[in-house]
Amino acid sequence: MKTRRAVAGAATIALVVGGAVSLAGLALAADNTAARCIKVSAEARYRGLGYNHIVHVTDICAVAAECDVSTDVNPQPTHVTVHAGEHIEVPTFMGSPARVFVPKVECVMQH
Repeated sequence: MKTRRAVAGAATIALVVGGAVSLAGLALAADNTAARCIKVSAEARYRGLGYNHIVHVTDICAVAAECDVSTDVNPQPTHVTVHAGEHIEVPTFMGSPARVFVPKVECVMQH
């Protein structure tokens, strides 16, 4: 990835509401474009034997973004492309005993 990144969720207090972690509007970092364009939230979906950790990434601008998505539970990043105006769900852990997690999303806007 390039050097300009937006970091979301690194030092954030999560609000747990009905099993979902709400982290909307967290893109706060060096790249102001990514900070304005990328919206991040997290969800823990209960599925029988545990929680599936899903990170929602939404690009609200007219330019695509390349993002690395990880969490405090699964630090191995998943690289995704979020196209202009697109919302994607990135599964980061399936069957976790924990319902709370903190996402980390680093994005570079494709100019």
